Amino acid sequence: MSGDERAVADFVGRFVRNPSAGSIEHPETGRIVMSQKRLVIAGDDEKLTTPLSNVVDVVVGNAPPDLRDMFDSAVTVGYRADGDGVETVVIEGGSETIERFRTVLFRCLLGGTKAYIRHPAQVGGRVTDTPIKKAKLSISSDGVAFKTGTATFRIAIENVIGFERADRSIGGGDGPTLLIRHADDGEVTTSLVSPLSTRRLNILGRYLRIEYGTLLSDVAEIDLSESETRLLVAVYATGGDIDFASVLDGDAARATNAVNALREKELIEDGPTGLSLTTHGQVMVNQRLEDVNV
Repeated sequence: MSGDERAVADFVGRFVRNPSAGSIEHPETGRIVMSQKRLVIAGDDEKLTTPLSNVVDVVVGNAPPDLRDMFDSAVTVGYRADGDGVETVVIEGGSETIERFRTVLFRCLLGGTKAYIRHPAQVGGRVTDTPIKKAKLSISSDGVAFKTGTATFRIAIENVIGFERADRSIGGGDGPTLLIRHADDGEVTTSLVSPLSTRRLNILGRYLRIEYGTLLSDVAEIDLSESETRLLVAVYATGGDIDFASVLDGDAARATNAVNALREKELIEDGPTGLSLTTHGQVMVNQRLEDVNV
């Protein structure tokens, strides 16, 4: 690192460059150092230096098949090399080290990203007339913040319900837009984010997929009975303003037990106007809605 650069990550791990099927014998041990400008990996036999502006993709946890028996926790970085080709390097370390490296990597890749935003674009099912503004992104360990000239709003990963990419632009951008649905003060809100750089939009999408995937994994471990599922969807459909016993064929005791179970599993909570879904409850409904006919 040069004198004006400060290392934001520095650890010893193992790495493999451009792994291909049948070609991997032993990963090389080396020092992984990253500043806000570049990533440097130095082993005994080879050294890699790439500016972070050349990074085009980040994959967490999915090492190539030939490496899965050797690597426990890994990050794969895709970057533009000479001749505009894309090369990859798989970096492995302890689980806590890789988790910290992942957070710092996304923070450096996305921090300061300029984007057009509309927040909120929708509240519930209602489209708002919120103006489009310019903003700068920043990444923390648990979410994304967007700073405009007058305010900052933040989307916590634990509040994300879903997101998708739309092939249309907002503001003065000419690239696609991310539609992010998240819980905000008990309501489902949709925010539109259109980074000026398509490369950074792709990386932001990757960050959300990785973090949202962890949330989905947590939700997938929650078991629901048929009664609990029906009541959960009823809360979603009615906003909690319903006779729950009627959902379960008039069985009040069964309804009470199901509501209590949903509270214990932190899928519903008491709000000012009645029961409402938590973020985990919203995600669960999204996963189950097609299977249930209330």
